[in-house]
Amino acid sequence: MPKYLAALLVALIGLSALPAGADLFQYTDKDGTVVIVDDESKVPARYRKKSPAASSSGGSEKYTGVTVRGNKVIVPVTFSYRGNLVQGRMLLDTGASLTAIFPGLASRLGIQPDHGQRAVGRIADGSFIEAQHMRVEYMQVGPKVQQHSEVVVLQQAGPSMGFDGLLGMSFLGDFRYHVNLQNSTIEWQ
Repeated sequence: MPKYLAALLVALIGLSALPAGADLFQYTDKDGTVVIVDDESKVPARYRKKSPAASSSGGSEKYTGVTVRGNKVIVPVTFSYRGNLVQGRMLLDTGASLTAIFPGLASRLGIQPDHGQRAVGRIADGSFIEAQHMRVEYMQVGPKVQQHSEVVVLQQAGPSMGFDGLLGMSFLGDFRYHVNLQNSTIEWQ
């Protein structure tokens, strides 16, 4: 089994434990730990009124439509790299430290192997995987924009999984949101 697939399976197993109509709420505590809960009342009051991160676009859109397959949340993400704008379909993965894109999306963006730094990362099963570490000009999900976004390009072996990569905490950690699986939306706070 490819190493990235093992990490993906661990992330998917975690998602499968959520009830089908669950809303997820996220906040960052005083130690910088991102905490995700299934009930807004579990978010301490001092974190409920935090303003969005400075990297927010400030747009007025409150909802972003997503595709829900079982408990998998597929998010439309726009990437900008060297003037190329490409929309990808990314699996929301709060267990991924970085946003990871697969080679097909990297190719559509015009990313070449010499555009990033060679990197080795540890995945959920403790093994290591090679990747290409780099920054794109920006990433956008609905109204939320992150400039100079950190991503890794993972090698994908095997059949397509129906998405272009993993939307990780390098993006998600900058914003308050909750996921409404029943309505197939992300609600931005």
